[in-house]
Amino acid sequence: MTIREALAQANRQIAKKIDAALTQDVFPAIQEEEADTIYAEVYKVYTPKMYRRRGEYGGLGDMDNIEILGGKATGGVLTVVNTTEANPGGCFNKGRVTTGKNLPALVEYGHGYRGNVYDFPSNRRYMKPRPFTAKTIANLAESKAHVAALRDGLMRLGVKVE
Repeated sequence: MTIREALAQANRQIAKKIDAALTQDVFPAIQEEEADTIYAEVYKVYTPKMYRRRGEYGGLGDMDNIEILGGKATGGVLTVVNTTEANPGGCFNKGRVTTGKNLPALVEYGHGYRGNVYDFPSNRRYMKPRPFTAKTIANLAESKAHVAALRDGLMRLGVKVE
């Protein structure tokens, strides 16, 4: 085996471990941070009057709705998405339900972003952006929880990390 082949083999082996650590260790850290941030940036901002909030059970803050795109990290890339659907059953006025829209984008960017609009608009706070994704990223940049999780995951997989 040539040096080039040995390096290529070593790179493939470490790449598999990086993907595994991203999926098994980094993702839960990001998932937890996003759920906590949603509580602070979305749920604590106001109490809805037009619908029942699902909270951590089926809503934006439900960790089951915070997923890895494609199910796992690949090629050293971990893409986390919030897949929460709009709440068709929780509206007090059945004729005015925000459905068929990208709920996470509507909350993140506010009323009107890329055609996503609330069905019961007003000048209330819920229409304004509540950027939970941007705040999650900022919180992670400050805490470095994802970096610690990657380090711990790689060490768990037998990679010496300094």
